[in-house]
Formats: sequence, C-alpha cells, structure tokens
Amino acid sequence: MPIVWQLDIVGPVYRGCYVLGFLTIFIFNTFYGKQYGIKPQKALPFTVLSYIVIFAWSFVLAWIANGFEWGHHNAIRVYIWFPLVLFVFGKLFGVRLRDAMDYMAPSTCIVYAIARMGCTLTGCCNGIPFRFGIYSCMVEERCFPVQLCETITAALIAWYIIKYVKAHGPFQGGMLYANMLIVYGYSRFFWEFLADNEKVFLGISELAVHAFVCGTVGVMMYFFLKAYNKKQSVVKA
Repeated sequence: MPIVWQLDIVGPVYRGCYVLGFLTIFIFNTFYGKQYGIKPQKALPFTVLSYIVIFAWSFVLAWIANGFEWGHHNAIRVYIWFPLVLFVFGKLFGVRLRDAMDYMAPSTCIVYAIARMGCTLTGCCNGIPFRFGIYSCMVEERCFPVQLCETITAALIAWYIIKYVKAHGPFQGGMLYANMLIVYGYSRFFWEFLADNEKVFLGISELAVHAFVCGTVGVMMYFFLKAYNKKQSVVKA
C-alpha cells in the first residue's frame, strides 16, 4: 500500500481494479451463459448493458445519499435494483428473469471482489483503527483490513454459487440471486461495524442500512420465489 502512494499511482491502481473486475465478469459471463442456453453473442451484450445501467444507477444513488452532491458510490446500494435491470434487458434479449438472476448471481460478487482490491491496495474505505491491521496512507495509521475481508467474502459467495450450480444445475428459479442478497447483505452489515464510515444512528452507517435492507429483501425474495417456483412446478405437472 505505501508503495502505491510513493509511486503516485493511487488513481490508476484504484481504477485499474474496477476495469479488471468488469473485464473479468464480461469474459466469465460470455462463457458461463452457455449453461443457461445464452449464446456468447447474446451473453456479452446482455452482461455489458446490464452492468452499465446498474453502475450508472449506483452513482445516482450515491448522489442522493450524499445530499445531491457527487461522491463515493457503492455496490451495496444497487443489488436490490439489479433484477429490475435484468427484467428490462431480459425482455430485449429473450432471457427469462429468474434465469437471468441465477446467471448474474456469481458475477455480481466476482466484480465486487476484484474492484474492492483497489480499496485494499490504496487504503481507501479503511477500517477502524486496529493495532494489528494494515497501514492506511489515507489516515496514516493501521486499520482493520475490512476491504480485504469484504473481498474474501464476495469471492467465497461467488465460488459457492458456481460450485452449487455444478452440483445441482443452473436453473434454480432465481433462488441463487436471492441467496446471494441474503448472505452478502447481512455479512456486509456486520463488516460495516468494522469500517471507518460515518455512523448515522446507534453506531450504524448509511451503508450498513443498505446492507441490512439488501439482506432483508433477499429473505423476502427467497420466500416469494420458493412459493412461486413450487406453484409453477405444480402447473407444469
């Protein structure tokens, strides 16, 4: 981390991790889509357009959260909105919403895991002061490596989803995305208590509120989809 600052490449490293993250999922989804019957020539534009829209929306939500001033964006604010984006582009590309949600579930975590490495390497979005933590040039002290913890958490969720698909098949009726919201949302809620973000009430940050909402929406989505999928299976039978 100090080397990044000494070489004056903080900006390029931070932006580079974001670019690497998106390039990784564009390539990943291009081939991963075959499991869902989505050909590469369809998978790539579907993925690119969906992420362009949701990434832009993250800046809008950050603008609102920062008092209508452009500021730091964060993926935790947009995860619950992604199904709406997938619904729109799913109609355009002929991909059923529930399949699109399952298809996109691992990539949402992969891109975040890689992009978050930029925060670890530059020291931004640092954790609370911690004697045995990573030195942050932003605050000039050792901090809890919350960025790295979030990276590992997101990577593990993506890994588990991919392994689950291999074992149980790709078509899970949107449940993979619902479970991703639950696990990532509530784990992020926990990590926020170790992040040095401004607290709005009871030691809870604004991003922690979004994380809790993310997990809660995931729970609601889980039970709705479980009932809906069961009803659909009965109708087909």
